[in-house]
Amino acid sequence: MKPLSHPIDRNPPPGRDGFTLVELLVIIVVIAFLVAILIPARAATGSKSKSILCWSNLRQIMSAMMMYTHDNDNFFPPNPDDGNATPGHNWCAGLARRGRAEEFNPDILRDPTRCLLTTYLKTNVSVYRCAADTRMGRYTGADPAKQGTLVPVVRSISMNQAVGTDPYSPSYGKLPVHGPWLDNAHGHTRNGAWRTYGKTSQVVAPIPAKLWVIIEEDSYSINDASFGLGMNVAEWIDWPSTLHSMGGVITFADGHVELHQWTDARTRVVIPYNVARKLVPDSKDRLWLSERTSARAN
Repeated sequence: MKPLSHPIDRNPPPGRDGFTLVELLVIIVVIAFLVAILIPARAATGSKSKSILCWSNLRQIMSAMMMYTHDNDNFFPPNPDDGNATPGHNWCAGLARRGRAEEFNPDILRDPTRCLLTTYLKTNVSVYRCAADTRMGRYTGADPAKQGTLVPVVRSISMNQAVGTDPYSPSYGKLPVHGPWLDNAHGHTRNGAWRTYGKTSQVVAPIPAKLWVIIEEDSYSINDASFGLGMNVAEWIDWPSTLHSMGGVITFADGHVELHQWTDARTRVVIPYNVARKLVPDSKDRLWLSERTSARAN
């Protein structure tokens, strides 16, 4: 056999067996730097994914809303300011505020007589929940097999209080809602100073592309499925969600969906939370939403 031209030296001269302390410190610093870059990037990607999912969810909700109006002579579904669960009396029944009975009761959303869009959603009730709303709690529905199990919150959205029909006498679903909070005093009626919209044909000011219909609401604010906003005074009565990096998803009467970024720090509900009515003079966020909530009747 021909010998190797460069035989292996089985007894190499002494040398370094590892890294010096300085080199190890440099490596640790580099790794920490990379982690600092990658974790926020991953969080941002997760946040973007949740925003896209919520956009898709509300797109399905708005498609169901448009199918409902098509099948009901262009009338919007009932949208009373009371959370009632009377069959046929509410577009979405129940009180979803933290600590209330319907916060973790998906059964009410699956009932097409009490949540009138469910028929068009094929019982896919997950679309009522914001993907960034991480509330979990004990199931409060009627299914014995689910008692004691943990379930996600069922609803994170509400409807513009100026849009919808009044289910009570003398309307019985044929006249617009009163929109009681439009006057900032819970006394507004459908013949008041601000427009309310019972049919799609009544959406003329603002135009359909400028009238919002469904909004993601803050989890400490949400109760019934009707979002109250006063038009006379700059204040928050109900509070929009800011879970998507200070943004929230909103649908409009023409069917399109937006992820709107709020810009005023006063729009965010902070902990310890206080979701009582709050004056927000010169708030661009409140102004933007009010311009898309209603318009003067005369």
